[in-house]
Amino acid sequence: MVKKTSIWLSAAIPGPLRIPNAVKAGPWVFVSGTMGGPVGGGLAPEVRGNPDLPLAGEARGIRESRYILTTIEAALKQAGSALADGVWLNQFVTGREHVDPYHEVRRDFIRPPRPASTTVAQPELLALDATVQVDLVAIDPALSPRKEGITTDRIPQPLAGAGYSPAVRVGDLVFVAGQMATDFRTGVAPEAQVNPTFWEGSAIRRQTEFILKNLAVALEAAGSAMDQVVKAQIYLADLADLPRFEDAWRAAFPTDPPARTILPASAFGCLGGLIEINLIALRSGGKTRKQIVQGPCPVPLGHASPAVRAGDLLFLSGLCAADANGLIRAARVDPAFPYAVSPILAQTEWILDQADALCRAAGASLDAIARQQLFYTDLRDVAVSFRALAVRFGDGMPATSIVRVPGIPVPGCGLVADMWGVVG
Repeated sequence: MVKKTSIWLSAAIPGPLRIPNAVKAGPWVFVSGTMGGPVGGGLAPEVRGNPDLPLAGEARGIRESRYILTTIEAALKQAGSALADGVWLNQFVTGREHVDPYHEVRRDFIRPPRPASTTVAQPELLALDATVQVDLVAIDPALSPRKEGITTDRIPQPLAGAGYSPAVRVGDLVFVAGQMATDFRTGVAPEAQVNPTFWEGSAIRRQTEFILKNLAVALEAAGSAMDQVVKAQIYLADLADLPRFEDAWRAAFPTDPPARTILPASAFGCLGGLIEINLIALRSGGKTRKQIVQGPCPVPLGHASPAVRAGDLLFLSGLCAADANGLIRAARVDPAFPYAVSPILAQTEWILDQADALCRAAGASLDAIARQQLFYTDLRDVAVSFRALAVRFGDGMPATSIVRVPGIPVPGCGLVADMWGVVG
């Protein structure tokens, strides 16, 4: 088994949520979701500012973003890495007005080639009044092939200054940034729109097909292809669009689909955007092969593989406590006896059992999980849920991000876990 090393900064607080700043496993460094305060705690005083002079000095978004990236930089340094070694960057914001200050600071901290990046808005973060949360995957350059930034002029390019890399390649792995159905000039691209004059076409399908076409171009530029995709994250403005999205998805991945996680988002970087997709793939013709992992857990919702192994990385599809009948029975509340069950505890324990089963099917165990993004519909559930996580992971808690989402595809489910493992 690959050894996991937890990275704790001196500023970390011994609070109820014992989340490491980062976890190093093999050549990989996984940074926990970082906000404008110590990981596992609230916003720092220097970020909050003087409540009696709230408009004095720098904009709070600048202070918050600088604190986030300074903290991540310190954690990476302790792990033998740096921001320049980042390959996969996720940003969750609570509103569009918080993106520009963050981008302004990010340009100072992260130079091209920047990590493949995805930014979506979600309704709430774990720290009260936090507006930005960032998590990152990086490499230890002493233990990994070099990072290569991939560019192409065959897909729409983002607005100047955003610092967007279409893809990043490390050895046989290709990380593709989140893409929306935009031409970055007029908003939603004309070819991704439905003519409102006629009863014809599906808006979500048009946008999905536009994105998938551009993702294929980005993959080609990186020496990969759609059949080499091992992991995907899909964010939808409306979960009711999932069935029509699925039509386009099945056409793009007719066999051996990637592991995937589907979640809602409260807003995207393009007005009128209905969907954003990011991908991880393997280089075509490389030494590393895509291995579909079939475990005893229920098949994920829709067209996805339960898990996919790609070299030393194991990607699990997003796990929620559901089977063929919807929410698992153990998490259902008897309305005549409502206080006997903790639904979120039952859901968390079930998810951990399924994750362990998938890891074992790949020749590892739950201890291999080094990174997890936890998406809750109610952040008041975190305390109980996290206790179950702490019992199972002990001192080996993965790098962890926690975000509230507007909903989950299965009614009654309150948690989706997106997990990565590092396997020998």
